[in-house]
Amino acid sequence: MSSSREDTGSIGPSRTDGEGLCFEVAVAAPLEKSLTYAAPLETDPEVVQTGSRVLVPLGNRVVTGYVLARRPRSDSEDRDQLTLRPIIDLLDAEPLFPASMVELFRWVAAYYHFPLGEVIRTALPAGLSRESGRLLRLTPAGRASDALLLDPRFGKERWLLDLVRQGRLEVQATGRLWKKPAIQRVLRRWEKAGLLVVETVLREDRVRRRLERVLDLPPGLASLVKTDQEPETSLETIRDATAWKLGRAEQTLLLHFLALRATLGGRPVPRRELNRVYRGTSRAAASLIEKGILCEEEVRVYRNPFGEPPPVQERPDCLTEEQKQVLAELIPAAEQGGYRPFLLHGITGSGKTEVYLRLTRTVLRQGKGVLILVPEIALASQIESHFHTRFGEVLAVLHSGLSDGERLDEWQRILAGRARVVIGARSAVFAPLDGIGLIIVDEEHDPAYKQDEGLLYNGRDLAVLRASMHGCPVLLGSATPSVTSYHHARQGRYHLLTMQKRVAGRSLPTVEVVHLGREKRLRPDLFFSDRLIQALQENMEQRCQSLLFVNRRGYASFLLCRDCGHVIRCRHCQVSMTLHRQQGRLVCHYCGYSRDPAILCPGCGAGRLVPLGLGAERVENEVSQVLPHARVARLDSDTATSRKKYLRLLKAVRNREIDVLVGTQMIAKGLHFPHVTLVGVVWADSGLNMPDYKSAERTFSLLAQVTGRAGRGEHEGRVIIQTHQPDHYALQQARRQDYEGFVERELDLRRELGYPPFSRLVNVRFSGVVESQVRKAAARAATFLRERAAHVDVQVLGPAPSPLAQLRDRHRYQVLLKGRSTSGLHQLCSLLLRQRDRMCPGRVMLKLDVDPENMM
Repeated sequence: MSSSREDTGSIGPSRTDGEGLCFEVAVAAPLEKSLTYAAPLETDPEVVQTGSRVLVPLGNRVVTGYVLARRPRSDSEDRDQLTLRPIIDLLDAEPLFPASMVELFRWVAAYYHFPLGEVIRTALPAGLSRESGRLLRLTPAGRASDALLLDPRFGKERWLLDLVRQGRLEVQATGRLWKKPAIQRVLRRWEKAGLLVVETVLREDRVRRRLERVLDLPPGLASLVKTDQEPETSLETIRDATAWKLGRAEQTLLLHFLALRATLGGRPVPRRELNRVYRGTSRAAASLIEKGILCEEEVRVYRNPFGEPPPVQERPDCLTEEQKQVLAELIPAAEQGGYRPFLLHGITGSGKTEVYLRLTRTVLRQGKGVLILVPEIALASQIESHFHTRFGEVLAVLHSGLSDGERLDEWQRILAGRARVVIGARSAVFAPLDGIGLIIVDEEHDPAYKQDEGLLYNGRDLAVLRASMHGCPVLLGSATPSVTSYHHARQGRYHLLTMQKRVAGRSLPTVEVVHLGREKRLRPDLFFSDRLIQALQENMEQRCQSLLFVNRRGYASFLLCRDCGHVIRCRHCQVSMTLHRQQGRLVCHYCGYSRDPAILCPGCGAGRLVPLGLGAERVENEVSQVLPHARVARLDSDTATSRKKYLRLLKAVRNREIDVLVGTQMIAKGLHFPHVTLVGVVWADSGLNMPDYKSAERTFSLLAQVTGRAGRGEHEGRVIIQTHQPDHYALQQARRQDYEGFVERELDLRRELGYPPFSRLVNVRFSGVVESQVRKAAARAATFLRERAAHVDVQVLGPAPSPLAQLRDRHRYQVLLKGRSTSGLHQLCSLLLRQRDRMCPGRVMLKLDVDPENMM
């Protein structure tokens, strides 16, 4: 976080208001501290509340700010004649977040070393940041001149061609150019020469409330209509009260309909619906409004985030003994209130969701709210159907699968108290839910709770923090709790609850491990062992369903030249490109760059490029060869491009319209398909050899989770795991379904190496276009940190190239800080950030990842 060279809010020409109010404002800009502003000149300062969004001056710009506090001017400010710049405008009639969330935002900004205003902007729905920007407009002289296109440096660049052709360049394009000093100097020179003007404009919000015009009876007339009257009687009542004479047929029809709605206690009718049903509505309505018989108003409409209603879920007749025991501890804690963290270790199929539902009902009866976090949108879609069945209208969902408008509406429904149960992915931890009585984190072990861009927060950790701030219980649930959480439970920081039996007395599936290196195969051209092929065929004959798990998208993970061994790599990242055969493209899964696979080898010029490696698309293709009559489908981010498509595919599996489902991590967690009796893990080794201390934990969790998809109905389940490393402890413990044994082994290794939970980590990342600059910046920072690390008992590792050494045309290096003292780590981070400009000259970026989830 760099300190800004711009003027702060407390400097600059404005009024001095010694008796007025001051407002602490966090601006949506990379500033370390909040700023102080005077009350707005033309708005009653009493309406500017904590949580309000305001427009404020910042240097020579105008930006969005968020009010954190309000107070009277102090005596010292009056005495020193400090001049405060006033707030320009109040952007919303009501605050966007409750005052109780300010403490959370401050903590997040301090802990993750991220600008406070940017923290709040991240938390709020997208599209709500107004700021001033620049656009370019050619003058008549500029239009007539050839000087621009003849410029030797920029004459052929796309932006300049667009400017000359259109006569203007919009704010977004101009903003990108303005960041380049060389181009900015040229634009200023052209402006001085009178060829163009640089205009400052205010960008509007990208998303707004949806309003709708509705027709209704005026309150006086509506009160005369009785709910037990016939519509014809209601119509006569209206006619008598208004002395209305029989008008056109359209007017009579319209009034008849509205009288019927009033009789039934209905709501106002949207005008667009009437226009669709009755011809002539507009003219009839205008006449009746003029006579005072109807009224028209504009009302707020909330967009539906569900599309079609989620499927109704059956409620179990009774609870298992383990569910009863767990609820016997959780319900009193929820009723008594007070912060208390619980870790629920419940194996797959043990009924954790029903525990969440019963506990939520208890909290709602107390008039409090419930926040439920899931790691991915796919799981949100699964669990929301259970909660929608039980709680209906009071349920809101928050995740990135919603449109900006839907997310804004859900946010404001929560803020207004219309929704008291919130389900969402990691960003839902910032939901403006006041009066929280319970927080639930499902699949708490999942690495997807860690944000990997912008504000690098962990949703699970913030859920625990928010529960402590609200003084309510927090329940972390998982079939494979994270090693750190389980260690906390052993140390007494969390209260451990366990459910080790499946509902209805169902048994866990049997697990077989196939050694791919020793297994002789009848079809060596396929990724399937003979045992897996036979199991798939038997399952098909028994009319049962199968899942095949492969942790990679695409058809083949790389394209290799047979002649010289060259691998086709992304031109922007140091990674191989994945072949997607259905798209007919080579795709980089990190930056999204794609190209045609029909190319000659860049290494030798030959055309002998062959696809190698594994992907879900290839497995889907090979299943069709083994089972030519089977109905096969694939579930990954390529096929489930929208929530609607995802739910449609799950519905097809649930209705037994699919025999074999191939998928990535999307099928590994949370899905309940009673007729799936076989799970095949095509290649279990994909994550084992990653340069990350958590690789074994992730592999064990994935295998244990996907194993749990089998045998959840009347028939027993079977799992086949294919691997080249059958003796690895993660695979052996997963085969035995021995979570405690795995944790013991993993904790021993981490204790010896000093990794979490026996230490805390901060990954200091450096990136830039010029590799030598990035390398030197990382080396300078490492030297600076080592000189100060001994005083705070922190170990400095590196610098070293990141495992992904080049990403999106930027070279990457990192320095790892490891220590037991959280305060020592943060002290070093603060010292480094104060020296950022000296450590990272030029265009090298420095970013801190506190408690990194991976080292990539």
